[in-house]
Amino acid sequence: MTTVKKLVVVIGAGVTGLQTSVSLLQAGYRVAIIGKHFPGDKSIEYTSPWAGGHWRSHAGIADAEQQEWDTQTYQHWLNEIKQEQNEAGLRILSGLALRRSRYYSESSKAPWYSSIVLDYEQTPKESLGPGIQHGHTYTSVMVNVPMYLHYLREKARSLGAVEIQEELPCGSNFSETLHAAAQRLRAHFGKLGLAEKSQVSAFVNATGLLASKLVPDPDVYPVRGQTLTVAGEAKQITTIEAYASEDNSGTPIVYILPRPHSNTTVLGGTKEAGNWSAEPDPMATKEIIRRAKEWAPELLNDQGEFEILSVQVGLRPARKGGVRVEIEKVDDFLICHAYGHAGAGYQNSVGSANKVLRLLEAQLGFT
Repeated sequence: MTTVKKLVVVIGAGVTGLQTSVSLLQAGYRVAIIGKHFPGDKSIEYTSPWAGGHWRSHAGIADAEQQEWDTQTYQHWLNEIKQEQNEAGLRILSGLALRRSRYYSESSKAPWYSSIVLDYEQTPKESLGPGIQHGHTYTSVMVNVPMYLHYLREKARSLGAVEIQEELPCGSNFSETLHAAAQRLRAHFGKLGLAEKSQVSAFVNATGLLASKLVPDPDVYPVRGQTLTVAGEAKQITTIEAYASEDNSGTPIVYILPRPHSNTTVLGGTKEAGNWSAEPDPMATKEIIRRAKEWAPELLNDQGEFEILSVQVGLRPARKGGVRVEIEKVDDFLICHAYGHAGAGYQNSVGSANKVLRLLEAQLGFT
């Protein structure tokens, strides 16, 4: 007797939605992905393409779940890179690559992940600059964000995912949105090999900032980030969280992210909670350039300047109280929420998807 696989509808096609879709498909579920934006689109509403993209955990010392998510993603990415090296030329490149990373902080404590990353070394105190209490280096994973999103999308497609590129209405409650999604899905049942009366077993809400309107969740808010893309690939990843800006704008942070396979580097940045502006701030651009010159001189031209290719803004989808990955039942619908990852979406992605899978299996049973 043929077993009919359960159908899960993932709302949202950012890194969280795409990785969750891949994980569900690999576990044997049928998956349909509904979203207004997919990889290749460039919109301030679509956060994932604007990310710098590298592995550096944001989890606090007592946040065991986030630590576990980040650990799972780090190990998964290491395996992806190893597999890709062994299968050179046989598949779409992931855009993942190993890079040496150096980190400086005003905190004197070593990070929790010192025991799980490759090649961790603490920087001698005599080598630290003014205001810096701690430094370390380790082998990180750098992400070419456009390539990686394309890779996840193609992986989901190859596993049988069906895409529906539509904007769902923001009703007065989430029930209206889910009814609209279910109705629109029926037109695509043929592609899924399902009978017209087939039922959606569950939804995954991976809508990022849009959750503020769709759910609606008043605790969701943006953390604005502005970056520059410049020519040349920096020799290593650099992050400094002990840096005072001249005008005290944004958050004192510097990051230099060499983007694999592109001969470009992303320079940043800002962290501005509650700022919805999509327009680059010329003063922030000036400050980013000033900071980065000290830490990435190898990218400067003969005139001592960066060759700026673009200036961009992204809105990290943060949430008061932290990430929401939990089950909710609305009317007859089963929903697993997966949003509020803020600036940790990429390094959370595999671990977060694994939790979604566990929660749905507990509700639905195995396929």
